[in-house]
Amino acid sequence: MGQLQERLVWNPDAGAIHDADRRYVMLRADVLMGLFTALPPAQRHAALCSLQASVRAHGGASARAYQAQGTPDRAHFLQVMAQAAADLGWGVWRFKMEGAEALALEVDNSPFAMALTASDRPVCHAITGMLEAVSALIAGKASTFRETRCASMGAPCCEFLAQND
Repeated sequence: MGQLQERLVWNPDAGAIHDADRRYVMLRADVLMGLFTALPPAQRHAALCSLQASVRAHGGASARAYQAQGTPDRAHFLQVMAQAAADLGWGVWRFKMEGAEALALEVDNSPFAMALTASDRPVCHAITGMLEAVSALIAGKASTFRETRCASMGAPCCEFLAQND
């Protein structure tokens, strides 16, 4: 069991799951991704981009809290984030440092890709948003990421890379 999973407080009387002051919600991946498939393509893209921005902002707050809990260096912080992702059902994350500041990520079993198969474009915008937040914490500046391969399109795993602006 991972650190985040151990910290989660399940309160059935209140109908809530918390990690400190951060409230989590358990939701089936197909329910979430079904929202996007129900939208026309142009609206789908805008909605996925909104999800990415929301995860960057709100998930970024969680990442800052995890970092503040005593992750002494970049490598350890990335391990904490990979474990938190697994604890929350966001797949198996493998970070790769490419150079001093470039960050890449491979994800096996992305719930977003697994729930939205046969897509014509990448769909793991939530992971992209979290990766943007995490990279800003370790590099001290914002980076833009893109998903270069997605299991929803038939790739063996999802891959994310920094995008030069």
